[in-house]
Amino acid sequence: MPKKNNIILASSSVSRRKIMDATGIKYISLKPLVNEENLKKNFKGTTKKLALMLAEEKALSVSSKHKDCYVIGADQVLSFKGEVYNKPKTMKEAEENFRLFRNKTHYLDSATVISLNDKIIWRNEQSPKMKMRNFSDEFLKNYIKKVGNQVTLSAGGYSIEKQGAQLFSKIDGDFFTIIGLPIIPLLEKLRKLNANGIIK
Repeated sequence: MPKKNNIILASSSVSRRKIMDATGIKYISLKPLVNEENLKKNFKGTTKKLALMLAEEKALSVSSKHKDCYVIGADQVLSFKGEVYNKPKTMKEAEENFRLFRNKTHYLDSATVISLNDKIIWRNEQSPKMKMRNFSDEFLKNYIKKVGNQVTLSAGGYSIEKQGAQLFSKIDGDFFTIIGLPIIPLLEKLRKLNANGIIK
């Protein structure tokens, strides 16, 4: 049986840690030992399957070294017109992406998994639909200036829980999933697993 204090978040994402922290459950966060760039280069399949593969690899990389622990892995892939958009490397690249996404819809293909003893025991896949509004060039320049290098921290270059909300006219999907973790179904599963740190 899994031991005490046995929930691990296999992520260095600030947003995911904030979601977990806000719940009050006991967990630790560890950086997964995966080379995302290599995994993406060698992957052939849909953006949804790519997100799932990355989430699984992250969870398994930590699970292999922490027996009897519930290891949470998660990933998001921004899909626009069938193409994958990674985290912008520069503010200029983020601005170019925003111009492409303006007044159009993109998807955040999101996957979250739980691993136990090198085996994936739970999967959650969602694809929130994100419609950006037809914002002006002036708004975009001001937005980039205010947010600064934070645009390089997420797949879309935005944090919808912050000023990024101003970029959108409509979203269709779970808010927590959009910012990093589908916390409601995740907590429900951890309760069913009797994970330590979860109060039923």
